[in-house]
Amino acid sequence: MVAGKQGLREWKNAVHIFLSEDEQTAFQQALEIGRLGEDIHTEDRREVETRLAEIVRLDCLGNDRTLFEVRLGSSKATEHLPFEHVFKPEEHMPESAF
Repeated sequence: MVAGKQGLREWKNAVHIFLSEDEQTAFQQALEIGRLGEDIHTEDRREVETRLAEIVRLDCLGNDRTLFEVRLGSSKATEHLPFEHVFKPEEHMPESAF
């Protein structure tokens, strides 16, 4: 948020992954993480404030702490990929990912 007429300038979304004992503790941890990202600074003689607006989701990723998935939504395709294409992970992932 920017002081003056501009007001809310942008939303910054983030995904944080952490371990917690239960849902209430996880919520408190999420609040703390969000508040650590809060900031007030000056740009062109105007105060700019970054603050936690809300915790959108708090998901339990399961008991297996070594393997889980975080879904970040979807976006419009930027290239044509024919249906009969065989997906080869090595074409899309750097070698360091294997």
